Amino acid sequence: MPDNVAGVSVVTLSKDLKSSLFQICSGTSFAAPRVANLAAQLFTKYPDASSNLIRALIVNSALLPKEIPPEFQCNKKQSQSRKTEQIKKQLAIYGYGQADLERAMYSAENYVVLSEDNVSINVGYFHIYEIPQLPPEFFEIEGTRILSITLAFDPRTSPTRGDSYLGVTMEFELFKGIEREIIRRAYEAASKTSSPDESTDNTKAKLIKQYGSGIEVKLSPGSNLRKKGTVQRGQVEIFPQSTKYDEGNMTLIVSCNRKWAKLDEIKMQRYALVACISHSDPQVDLYNRMQIQMAQRERERARV
Repeated sequence: MPDNVAGVSVVTLSKDLKSSLFQICSGTSFAAPRVANLAAQLFTKYPDASSNLIRALIVNSALLPKEIPPEFQCNKKQSQSRKTEQIKKQLAIYGYGQADLERAMYSAENYVVLSEDNVSINVGYFHIYEIPQLPPEFFEIEGTRILSITLAFDPRTSPTRGDSYLGVTMEFELFKGIEREIIRRAYEAASKTSSPDESTDNTKAKLIKQYGSGIEVKLSPGSNLRKKGTVQRGQVEIFPQSTKYDEGNMTLIVSCNRKWAKLDEIKMQRYALVACISHSDPQVDLYNRMQIQMAQRERERARV
């Protein structure tokens, strides 16, 4: 990219001080020190966090700039294939957006971050999580409501592999309005098949066919785009008229599949997971409401 594109450049000192004190430069190299600085501050705040959690927090905090040119924007009138192409373009140019230290480091009343760190999963199996019921205020008060999931893992890699540079892959799917036990049984049966790499998509398709498309939380970007990387984020804007978001907990499935990694060499994979729920109105007290719900759920488990 030429250095004179002001819209995507930064101001820095000129290497030729005789001609000018400042100049504008562009390039992805500017992202590295910025993100490294964020990571260092997060490690200072959370010294026991894994590198996977730090990566997940940074990506989760990222926001796309508002001034995106029309050729990279998505709208409701576009077909699904067109939206997918637009999202590919967005990811290629903007990635997940510009990271924000405050969002990465802290929750707020209207911005709740839930995390799991240093988790190990058997390759070829899955983990299941629950996202607590969203409080009534989340739906009743006008504003922008965003739910996002971010997964980070550190698999063995090989730059010479043509099929995949990842030794193992991971992905996630989110469901609503369907019992956790139904999902667990479906994925458990699929994990015993001879083709685990295809079991996730097949299992989701079977569940949708049996219980309807309304059980799927359609995160963007979709799983086929997300699962190519080692840090993946999927998010959805929730509208009040959407069904089943207010019908109990949501169920998150995190799965791990083998690519070229040998069975006797890699049996487990480490990962970190971040779920974020936000409302644009700062008066919506998500943090305390969800904290009460989670504390109550822990008490109920203790009784069992």
